[in-house]
Amino acid sequence: MYLEQDRVWVRRYVGFGAIYLMAEPRLESAISATQSIADGGSRPDSSTENFIKAQLYGSAAVTGSVGVTPGGTAQNVAFTMPFLRGLIQIESNIARLDAFVGAISVDKDATSIDSVREVKRLRSLGRQGVHALCRMLGMKGPRADMFSSAPIIRDDDVFANDNYSRDPWRGGFPWGR
Repeated sequence: MYLEQDRVWVRRYVGFGAIYLMAEPRLESAISATQSIADGGSRPDSSTENFIKAQLYGSAAVTGSVGVTPGGTAQNVAFTMPFLRGLIQIESNIARLDAFVGAISVDKDATSIDSVREVKRLRSLGRQGVHALCRMLGMKGPRADMFSSAPIIRDDDVFANDNYSRDPWRGGFPWGR
């Protein structure tokens, strides 16, 4: 089951504030729908919710075995889930690199760092994570890019979603087609 804190992080990364709860209920409905049936959602188990939480908070690498497989295939097949850096951790890493921006060499014996390139790489990872989160929620993409220096607002009015012809959730085209 999602805590309000989980929902706040989802809203942050897809570009919606809590003010949109009444004006745009589809995001909240999508979040709730990804919960298991036991928690009031529509999924048979919590796998989708766990995926979304892993996008937010990260997950450790896991090696194990697959339980039941249909048909006459082998049981307990080994698998590996890779380490996943969460969006919150990526954002934190970008903030930590701020102290090194402009530093090429700290000491003559130390390795020089290219913090600008690392920030770009982390922002790219962040965007990939946000888009994975959006796809799991049935969205075409985020409303704003939280990993950009200037988030892109894709509608005419940042506090209301009343221009339905340009609303990508309703089949509109934000690029003005």
